[in-house]
Amino acid sequence: MKIKIEHIPVMPKEVIKFLNIKKNGVYVDGTLGSGGHCQMIAQLLNKKGKIIGIDQDIEAIKFAKKKLAAFKNSIKYVNDNFVNFESILDKLKIKKVDGVLLDLGVSSHHLENPERGFSFRESKENLDSEIDMRMNQSQSLSAYDVLNKYQEDELKNILFNFGEEPYAGQIAKKIVQIRKKHPIVTINDLLSVIKLATPPKYRFSRKYGYYASKVFRGIRMEVNQELLVLQKVIPQIVNRLKKGGRLIIISFHSLEDRIVKQSFREMASAKIVKLPFKKPLTPSKKEIIKNPKASSAKLRVFIKYN
Repeated sequence: MKIKIEHIPVMPKEVIKFLNIKKNGVYVDGTLGSGGHCQMIAQLLNKKGKIIGIDQDIEAIKFAKKKLAAFKNSIKYVNDNFVNFESILDKLKIKKVDGVLLDLGVSSHHLENPERGFSFRESKENLDSEIDMRMNQSQSLSAYDVLNKYQEDELKNILFNFGEEPYAGQIAKKIVQIRKKHPIVTINDLLSVIKLATPPKYRFSRKYGYYASKVFRGIRMEVNQELLVLQKVIPQIVNRLKKGGRLIIISFHSLEDRIVKQSFREMASAKIVKLPFKKPLTPSKKEIIKNPKASSAKLRVFIKYN
């Protein structure tokens, strides 16, 4: 099945401005996705400049290679999780880099492909798809495992803490009740559980499946261990930045931004990095109208001292 992927890079002007691109620099796009940000960086480099594009999803890398074919001599593609940042650079024999970008949002490649089981879209094709949510399809843990094997308290905590779902307790309880009768396998199975566990007023105020967005986000973050990965990678990246090198992180979740903010504060206090601004940058109204998915984005920047 051919999937149409139309991904608009989030806060593109801000990313380019604060990466402060050097024409012959070495840059890392740790969340390559559809290659939108990577393409913008590549356009500003000369023949000596390099980009390392990292993505744990091999399908995303295949797509990006086709899209960015014109820049094939400038980009090195790496199929790995960015949590392995330092080992990736070691394998490439790169000691230091000039800039790194992490765009933590889920990619259009995942959302638009029903076979990946990320989307709560209520189309027949998507409803019949198995719920999966693995960004790296070679890992064992999937959304199916979380929904059918986790204890009720674990599910409640995931939905409340990661998803910020107000009906986390009711939904977790209903998941356990339903799976005693049959496993929760498809997108429709999960949506049906959510419908049974939440009041009509809540669902009808969030049309087109959006009543399920927080549940899907919470499960996705658990499957891919997104917060733990973020905590681990920030010090690795800063350690491999050149003097004056930049790290830009775009987050879409309050817990992600909290981790980034705390890391920034600790490193700034220790004079490891400096911050060009304390509060995060957010998208303009004009950008949000053009790209509603950017509405919750927050951008923060580290600049390495030494």
